[in-house]
Amino acid sequence: MVISRLIIKMKAQEIIKLAINKVNLQLKNKEKIKFEKKFQIFGPGSNLDSLIIVNLFLEIESICKKQFKINVNFINDNIFQDISKKKYSLRSLEKDLIKKIKKKIK
Repeated sequence: MVISRLIIKMKAQEIIKLAINKVNLQLKNKEKIKFEKKFQIFGPGSNLDSLIIVNLFLEIESICKKQFKINVNFINDNIFQDISKKKYSLRSLEKDLIKKIKKKIK
């Protein structure tokens, strides 16, 4: 059980890294997403444009589907409610992705 949780966490991190790398190819240096757990995707400390955020989530969904045959959905979630007030970091994204992967593989 511990091993499977570790594998899921590693897969989630891999998916997020792949998505960040792909999205970063389209961005200027000052706009690039840093793969740091505390990096804020949205909220008071975020510098990301909403289009970049949507592209990141869509890329994660695409990678999950193409490479891992898992359908996850971030865009239809309530994740975007009050985004200006909520702090949502890469750590938060990783936790949400792990939950979604666990639901799909049960």
